[in-house]
Amino acid sequence: MTKEWTPRVLIVEDEGMVNRFYGYALEQNGFSVHQVMTGEGAIEAALQQTFDVAVIDLRLQGKLDGLTTFRVLKAIIPKLKGIIVTGYGNRQNLIEALKLGIDGWLEKPVTVTDLVEAVRKAIRSERVEIQHHEFQPPPSSDKGALLKLFLRMLMATTVSNVGILWLIDNYNGIVCPEIVVGEKVSPIPSVPYTLSSEWLVELRARMDELMSSPCLIVPIRWQSETLGAVGLCRCKFFSVPYSQSDLNYLERFAEWLAPLLLTWLYPLEVLTNFTTILETLTGLLHGRIEPTEEHHPRRLRLIVQKLGKALGLSPHRLVLLELAATLHDLGKICLPSQILSKPDKLTEEERNLVQKHPVYSEQMLRRLGLPKNLTLWVRWHHERYDGNGYPDQRRAEEIPVEAQILSLAETLDTLLSPRPYKPPLSFDEALECIRQEREKQFSPIVVEALEEIADELRQALQSEVSKWEKVINASA
Repeated sequence: MTKEWTPRVLIVEDEGMVNRFYGYALEQNGFSVHQVMTGEGAIEAALQQTFDVAVIDLRLQGKLDGLTTFRVLKAIIPKLKGIIVTGYGNRQNLIEALKLGIDGWLEKPVTVTDLVEAVRKAIRSERVEIQHHEFQPPPSSDKGALLKLFLRMLMATTVSNVGILWLIDNYNGIVCPEIVVGEKVSPIPSVPYTLSSEWLVELRARMDELMSSPCLIVPIRWQSETLGAVGLCRCKFFSVPYSQSDLNYLERFAEWLAPLLLTWLYPLEVLTNFTTILETLTGLLHGRIEPTEEHHPRRLRLIVQKLGKALGLSPHRLVLLELAATLHDLGKICLPSQILSKPDKLTEEERNLVQKHPVYSEQMLRRLGLPKNLTLWVRWHHERYDGNGYPDQRRAEEIPVEAQILSLAETLDTLLSPRPYKPPLSFDEALECIRQEREKQFSPIVVEALEEIADELRQALQSEVSKWEKVINASA
């Protein structure tokens, strides 16, 4: 280690002899070490000083396990690198650790060489965080910002370290990398383009050779034209191969990505139904996190469209409101899926985490350059008329009418849809629940508008459900 900087390592291990062994091994190799035996002790230490790397046992005595400890430590020290050590490892634990953004995974018994090399590798690593508290949307000045956002969401839903978009350069006859997000990997290969699939075979072979770890690559096609390819890699964790389900999901993503890619390659004026494109992509990604909610963005857009018209919104504001409804829950991609799909009551820590998703959504959309008023409607779509909502506890007229519409629409669709914690209600039952929340959760004006269009909206939603049942049956 250099004289100017000595990396600081926090060891969290409840077996005294093992704790001392880790400390001695790291100190002998030039690291500054602080040792604790519980998750609570680790948090107390992190509140008093900063660390560069935490080496944490998966199973700890006390109330906090290793993964929970790391999640809290990252909230306190965002740049902290993490290494999980376990004698009871399994695939699910590893996947959860990957979602939290760990930098290493060691299985006991751990040797000095393994430990020191894992810490050194973690310190050297440079990456774009994809977990909830450090999700970094691209700058709005980047014309590929939306493509990067969807690639990062895809990485989060498939537990990947790298996302790559290749484009066909017809002038030079090559397939070249255009967008790379996540772990820094260099150089990403280009390959000669051929009308047959030989280019794809060569690209996969080149990436397998470069990464020496699990990779998935599928082509992106629009009608008969090949636009490029999209790929995912797990460059750190060789023991977690991609499944057939991951491949099927990536193929679907590539299919829905094609029209969005066209809007990037060609003038937007020649394309139509841009909001519908976004709706489908967000639904696909949303459904990966919450399987029962793949069509939630589509239904929500229908509800806000009807309510907005009933309330006399101008065509311009209606378009913005529909876009807000389509993208309002992007922030959920930053949350652990096991919390979103949990059938039981959430803990206070889990509830506080879920209540941050409107803020994450607003930050993403604002960084993409969308209008400020639209991003605020998204931020405030869980505020309540009585002031008891989140994240800012705004009340009554402090909440824009568009955010009030989003709030009611979100609740109506939730009541009508099955969730892990409840069965669906009928439209009339849902309507009665909303009536009971008039002037409490919901604005009386928006509730009155819902009453006026209730029959029309009921029929429209039934038609939407029937249409998608036909699509699902046809594809089965």
